[in-house]
Amino acid sequence: MNHNADCPEGRSQLFTFPRRELLQRLASAALLTIFPVHQSAAKLPAKYPVPSFQVGDKVADHWIDEFEIAQIEYGEVVGICWHPDEEVWGYHVNWTSGTMPSEYYPCYDGHLTIGGDLRGHDLRTVNHV
Repeated sequence: MNHNADCPEGRSQLFTFPRRELLQRLASAALLTIFPVHQSAAKLPAKYPVPSFQVGDKVADHWIDEFEIAQIEYGEVVGICWHPDEEVWGYHVNWTSGTMPSEYYPCYDGHLTIGGDLRGHDLRTVNHV
């Protein structure tokens, strides 16, 4: 089959311009000019403070539960995130042990722990419950 038999009148399908794509692109461009992209209102500091903990650091969280009982949990930092509202570093922690029953551990709950709530934790000097 020669080129002319495949494409009547010698036109190749590679050089045709699909009308549907043209309309979609024009509509997209028009919408972007009518509705500007929303910019984040969060103001970032010129220079972030140094985080207290790094990924891999062992930490402890001391907190009071709903029955007014002091609890301690031990874990490892697995993520660091700047909290723009509080203007502090927040940490994602994989909790490995603590004063709660052992069936609760290990636990990664996905909650951001604000840095002021955490304390450095050395596994050699702290007895685990």
